[in-house]
Amino acid sequence: MLVQRVVVVLVVLGLAGTLIYQIAKLRQNPIRTTTALEETVYDELDTDVFVLRDEQAVQADLSGYTVLFVQDGERVEAGAQIAARFADSGSAKRYADLMELRAEYDRYAALSSGREYSSMKVEALMQRAADRVCAFIDAADTGNIAAAKTYENDFLGQETALEIAVTGDLDLSSKIADLSQKLQAQEATVGEYTSVTTEVQSAGYFFSRTDGCEDVLSYADADKLTVEQIELALGEKPAQSSGSKIVKSHVWYVAAILDTQTAEKLTVKKSTVRIAFPKAGVPDVHATVYALNPDTDGKCAAVFRCIEVSESLLRLRRSEARIILGEKTGFRVPQSAVRYLDMNTYDENGKAIVDENGNNVTAKTRCVFILRGNVVSQRRLYVVYTGDDYLLSGTPDMEKDKTLTGNYVGRYDEIITGGKNLYAGAVIYE
Repeated sequence: MLVQRVVVVLVVLGLAGTLIYQIAKLRQNPIRTTTALEETVYDELDTDVFVLRDEQAVQADLSGYTVLFVQDGERVEAGAQIAARFADSGSAKRYADLMELRAEYDRYAALSSGREYSSMKVEALMQRAADRVCAFIDAADTGNIAAAKTYENDFLGQETALEIAVTGDLDLSSKIADLSQKLQAQEATVGEYTSVTTEVQSAGYFFSRTDGCEDVLSYADADKLTVEQIELALGEKPAQSSGSKIVKSHVWYVAAILDTQTAEKLTVKKSTVRIAFPKAGVPDVHATVYALNPDTDGKCAAVFRCIEVSESLLRLRRSEARIILGEKTGFRVPQSAVRYLDMNTYDENGKAIVDENGNNVTAKTRCVFILRGNVVSQRRLYVVYTGDDYLLSGTPDMEKDKTLTGNYVGRYDEIITGGKNLYAGAVIYE
C-alpha cells in the first residue's frame, strides 16, 4: 500500500510539474492575434481634367420676355420648340402661371384615371412620399434640376393620393372641373406669342447658357489631343457666354495629363477606369481609355470615353478629378504572420497530385495560422495585393480554378501574429 501511495504521489507531482511548466512557457511566449478585416486599396492619381462634348450653339434669341418650355439638361428633339416670346412681362408672367395650371390639371387627371387610392394603405403612400422627398433632395444637391422637378411633381401626386386615402372624400371630378375653368380663363388673358425653336437639326440635351469653353478643344479630334493642347485648355480663360446650346451626343470625353509610367498600365479601347470628381458634387463615372498620346518629356495625353449622362455631368468642364486605374479588395494580413508551409498540390480537376509511390506532392505555400477557439488551424493565402508590411488575401474562385483547393483566409479569422511552436491542431491553454 505504501509503495502504491508513493507512486500515485509521484505521478500527481509529475503532472502538476508538467502543467506548471506549460503555463510558464505560455506566459513567456503569449499568442497574439489580429482579426482579418476586408480592405480595398486603389491605384489612383489626382489630376486636373478638361471635358469635351459634342455641342452646338442655339442660334435662336432667348432675350426679352421669354418663357422656357424645357429645363437645363432635358433632352429635346431636332428643331424643338423651347420657349415662347411675349411683348411684355405681364403676358409672360400670365403664360408661366398657365403652364403651372396645366401641370396641376394633368396631375389630377392622372390621379382620376388611376387606381382607387382610398383602398391603399396609408403607410405605403407615406413611404412613397418620403422617398420622393429624399430623391428630390439628392437631385437638388447634385445640381440635377430636371430630375428634381420630376420628383417634386411625383411628390405632389403622392400627397394628393395620401389625402384621398386618409379622407376618402376628395372629389376629383369637382377639382378637375374647377381647374378646367381656371385654365380657360387664364388662356384668354395670355394673348399672342412667338414660338422659339432650337434651330438645331439634331436632338440633344438643352442648356440655357454656354460656359465659354465650348470651342477650346475639338470634340471631333479628341483622339489626337496632345499634352500641350490639354495644358493650354486647362489654363484657358473662358469666353463670355454667348447664349444657349444643345449637347448633341451622350458620348463625352475626359482629357488629362498622365506620366508615361502610369499610362503604360493602360491599353487603348480595352482598359477601363473610374473617375471621381470630389469637389464637383457629381457621381463617379466609368470610362474607357480612348487615346494615349505620349510626348518626349515623360508625359502622356490621356483621353477617356464616358457615356453616363446627367445634367450635373453635362455641366462639367474643368475640374479636379481622381482617376482610379484599378482596385484590389481582400482581407488584410500582416507580413509578420505569413509562413511558408508544405501543402498538398492539386491538379486542374481538383484532385491531389501524388508521386509514383502514391505519396501526396507538396509545395511551399504561403499560409497563416489562425486561432479558432483555442485550436490552431492553417489557412492558405490568395494574394491579390502586396504592401510594405501587409498583404491582401482575396477569395479565390474555386469553380473556375480547380487547383485552388483548401481553406483560405476569411472574414473575421483570428490570424496568429505571434507565438512559437505552432502547428495545425495545437491546443492553446489560456
